[in-house]
Amino acid sequence: MFTTPSTNQRLPTLTEWSVDHIRSVFEAPSDSSALQAISETFSTDLSASVNGKPLNRSGVENLVLAMRRAATTSGLKVDWERTLEVPDDGRTNRDGSFGGFYTISGLRKQVPGSCTPMDFIRQKTVTVRIESQLNDQNLDSRKIVSLVFVATDMPVPSSPSERAGTHIPAAQAV
Repeated sequence: MFTTPSTNQRLPTLTEWSVDHIRSVFEAPSDSSALQAISETFSTDLSASVNGKPLNRSGVENLVLAMRRAATTSGLKVDWERTLEVPDDGRTNRDGSFGGFYTISGLRKQVPGSCTPMDFIRQKTVTVRIESQLNDQNLDSRKIVSLVFVATDMPVPSSPSERAGTHIPAAQAV
């Protein structure tokens, strides 16, 4: 869905846009809402890779739905830790590059040798290219057209003194 900014008002920053859209993808209340958020966030001809492996938008949809199935009853939660943006034109914020690091909590996974699922946090570093999809300066038609991310799942320590010294690669992560 394209939104119309107020007259004489520039678009939200690339950081504001990204934080809002990524949260709407992972924290959506239903699978259909998550798919709608993906449609509003990623271009149909998305060029992407996860941990060095190519991925298209359909792959993003499948990975997000798989994460939702592995979520705890309280769902997934996105926490941004660091962001960096470079708009092509800081007066409009219509196009530009964005990078960041965030975590997604609320994952439960079965671990070999364990009888019960364990809680995990997915750590992600992302670099994206965001571009307006329409020439109309009055519409916010931005979408992610290029995405590179590295992700890994870390077990949630069961006690404050426990430190996770190992990680489990999120080969199927978004």
